[in-house]
Amino acid sequence: MGARRKSANGSALRDHGIAGVWGFAEATFFFVVPDVWTSWVGLRRPKRALGTTVSALGGAMAGGAVTYWWGRKVAANTSRKALVKVPAVTDAMISEVDQEIAESGAASLLRGPTRGVPYKLYARAAGLQRTSLVKFLAWSVPGRMIRFLLVTVAVSGIAAVGRRRFPGLSERNISTIFWICWTAFYAVFIPLKARRGSTK
Repeated sequence: MGARRKSANGSALRDHGIAGVWGFAEATFFFVVPDVWTSWVGLRRPKRALGTTVSALGGAMAGGAVTYWWGRKVAANTSRKALVKVPAVTDAMISEVDQEIAESGAASLLRGPTRGVPYKLYARAAGLQRTSLVKFLAWSVPGRMIRFLLVTVAVSGIAAVGRRRFPGLSERNISTIFWICWTAFYAVFIPLKARRGSTK
């Protein structure tokens, strides 16, 4: 019994740790969203998955703070050149985010998830334009958490419905479908963003 509990605690710590590290990485230079991991946890442990969204948020805010200070300290052209090397980030996208921060401040973070604009661009723009770090982090909570929760809950729910509707569907098949869907998403998303950016 003790060994089982210890194993469960270790598994939970691993899931939260990965979510936090992933959130941090995506807020800096990694391009795959932490929703991939939190929704993966949600396939089999929906309650734990909700907790991992909080860990992902914590990591994202830490990474956002790092990118904020980086954007504040280095030359605008230097940070721009570095970020356009990230998949699905374009020069036009960076300019749009710069304008949004200038016009609406940190509240413009709420627009990012609806248009597939990376959080790191808002962090860099906020630092560059000397937006209050406190306000930036405060708006980061809804700006990040709403999507984390929506994606994680949606995947958890779809998996639960799939198990009920198709009782013969194995866990391996469910995992395969999950990874095919995320792979297909990025296979379409990255070229689409690059193409739209090149036409502006």
